[in-house]
Amino acid sequence: MLKSSVHPQDLPLFSEDIDLLSQVLNQVCDDSGIAPRTPEADRIGAALIQLYKQGVKDSGKLTILAKTYL
Repeated sequence: MLKSSVHPQDLPLFSEDIDLLSQVLNQVCDDSGIAPRTPEADRIGAALIQLYKQGVKDSGKLTILAKTYL
C-alpha cells in the first residue's frame, strides 16, 4: 500500500488565498513606502506565501510578520 502524505506547503493557493495575500502585501508596501513590482515587494510577497503555507492565515498576523522582513 502506498502512503502519500500531503504537506500544507504542497497545497495550491486558491483565489481567496491570493486575494488575502495581495491585500496584505499592498498594505505592507503602502505602510512602508515600497513601490509595487519591485524586488523588495517581490521578496515580501514570497515571504507572505511561505508564511501562509506554513499555516499563518490571519491577515493581522501576516502583516506583522511581513513587516519583520523589511
